[in-house]
Amino acid sequence: MALSKRKYINLYFKALVLVLLLGILYFELTEKENLSKIWASFQQQLASARIGWLLMVLILMPLNWIAETQKWRQFMLRFEPMSHWKAMRAVLAGVAVSLFTPNRVGEYGGRILFVQPENRWKSVIINLVGNFAQFMVLLTAGTAGSVWIMGRFWHLEPLYIQVFALMATIGLGMMFLVYYNIKGVIPIARKIPVLHRVKRFVKDLRVLQQFSRRELSDILKWATFRYAIYATQYFFLLKFFDIKTGILDGYAGIAAIFLLQTSIPLPPVTGLVARGSLAVQVWEQVGANEISSLAATFTLWIINLILPALVGTFSLFYVNIAKTFVHENDCA
Repeated sequence: MALSKRKYINLYFKALVLVLLLGILYFELTEKENLSKIWASFQQQLASARIGWLLMVLILMPLNWIAETQKWRQFMLRFEPMSHWKAMRAVLAGVAVSLFTPNRVGEYGGRILFVQPENRWKSVIINLVGNFAQFMVLLTAGTAGSVWIMGRFWHLEPLYIQVFALMATIGLGMMFLVYYNIKGVIPIARKIPVLHRVKRFVKDLRVLQQFSRRELSDILKWATFRYAIYATQYFFLLKFFDIKTGILDGYAGIAAIFLLQTSIPLPPVTGLVARGSLAVQVWEQVGANEISSLAATFTLWIINLILPALVGTFSLFYVNIAKTFVHENDCA
C-alpha cells in the first residue's frame, strides 16, 4: 500500500470517528425532548447542597475505566509489552468506536489498533472473555435486583417470582460452568464452518488454554469491581437529583435497569431514549418525576461514555490505522 494511501486512510478514519461523535453529541444536546428541563434540573441541583454527590461520581469515573483496562491488559502482557497508559488509550479508543455499534461491539476494533497486527485476534479473544465475565456479573446482579423489584413494587404472585428466579439461577449456573471450563469452547468453535473463513482467529483460540481458574476468578473480580463502581455512580446521581430511594431499592432498581438495557441491541448513542424510558418506569415506583429520572440517566451517559469517548477519539491520533489493513493484506 502506497505511503500516501496509508496516510489518507488514517486521516479519513480518525476524522470520521471525531465527526460522528461530535455530530451525535450535538444531536442529543439539541434535539432531545425535555433537554431544557433536564438542563434546568441539573443547574438547580448544582446550586444546592447536593453537589458533593456529583463530585463523587466524577471521582469514580477514572476507577471504572482503570478496572476495565486492568481486566484486559493483564493478559495482553503475555504477548507484547504494554504500559498502563497505552492500554488505557486502547480501551478509551474502543469506547469511542463502540458508541456507534450495537451492544458496543466496536470496542474490539478500537482496541486492536493499539496492539501489534499479529496479536489482534488474541486481543479480541481476551476481550471476549472479559466481556463474558462482565455480562455474567450484570445478569447476576440484574436477576437479584429484578426479583426484589417484582416483590417490592410490582407485587407479583410469589410463584411467578420463584419461577423466574429458578430459571435465571439455572441459566447463570450454566454460564458459570462454561466460563470456568472456557477451554471447552475451542473444539466447539472449530466445528463452526463460518469461523474457518477467519483462520487466524481459529488458530488463536489456543489463547483460551492459558486461562487458569484462578485467573478467570481474577477477571470476575475486576468485572464485579467495575459493576459496583458504575452502580454506585448511578446511585449517587439519584441522590444528586433528589430521587428519594433507600439503598436496597436504589441498587435493586439500578440492577434491573442495567439488565433491561442490555437486552436492547442498539448503539449507546441511539439507544439513549429507550434506556431513559426504562429508567422513568423504574424510578416512578419510588415517586420520582420523569425529568429527574431522565436527568440521572443522561448525566451518567455523559460522564461515563461521552467524556471517555472524547479522550479515546484523540487517542486514535497516536496510532497507525492503515497498519492493520496492510498486515491483513500481507497475510491473505
